[in-house]
Amino acid sequence: MIGGDLDDAPVPAEVYVVWEELLGIPGPRFTPKRFANRQRWHRPRAALDLFRTNDAAVQTLWDLWEEDRPVTVVTYLPREVAAHLPERLERESVPHRRLLVDQPLHMSRTIALLDDVARIVHSIPGHNLLYGPKGFLVPPQSPELIREVL
Repeated sequence: MIGGDLDDAPVPAEVYVVWEELLGIPGPRFTPKRFANRQRWHRPRAALDLFRTNDAAVQTLWDLWEEDRPVTVVTYLPREVAAHLPERLERESVPHRRLLVDQPLHMSRTIALLDDVARIVHSIPGHNLLYGPKGFLVPPQSPELIREVL
């Protein structure tokens, strides 16, 4: 534009990162039964505390953030538990633009239609073929592979 007031540079595509199993790893006290009990007894924050944060994955997200790659955190947790996730992401300094609460099948249907999404990175082996060519399986032990696929 005249005078350089608007930039014509393309906006980098977003990277969707699934919180479960990659950013939030089930801790030593996690069991599906314990998680369900805490939900049933209306203790969603305690249910969320059963997960521990993968610090190596958070550091990788910071590397992406410094390269001006927008990051969106996606979670498949129940809504009452996911309501406490923004507070935890803020407390643990996880860089992200927004938080999406969705279900895997709905996300798999809409991910192909979103042109502004480069990849959806996850660590759930059962979702390996769910996201099509945009999906990428990253083991939680080596989150530095996120940088390799972008």
